[in-house]
Amino acid sequence: MQSSAACAVAGPTSRPNRWETLCALQSLLPMLKKAVADLDRADMVYWFEQADAEVANIIRGRPSDTTAIPALIACSPRNRQLARNQAFSV
Repeated sequence: MQSSAACAVAGPTSRPNRWETLCALQSLLPMLKKAVADLDRADMVYWFEQADAEVANIIRGRPSDTTAIPALIACSPRNRQLARNQAFSV
């Protein structure tokens, strides 16, 4: 994910504001995603990808879709694995 133009415009201030916080998070998420990928944690990679997309949408001024959260949770790799395990244990 490339840094948004909104992040470049925000510039430094004496204390962090919302945009600086979002821009800092956006710059950290790819590193976190790589770290958990190196640990072979597909479930965490999924969540960092989702967080990265959500932060990018907020920076671009697109509203968050909170109604999509239950569907994201249901289709996460960890939940799919749990569902498979439960199906085989019955």
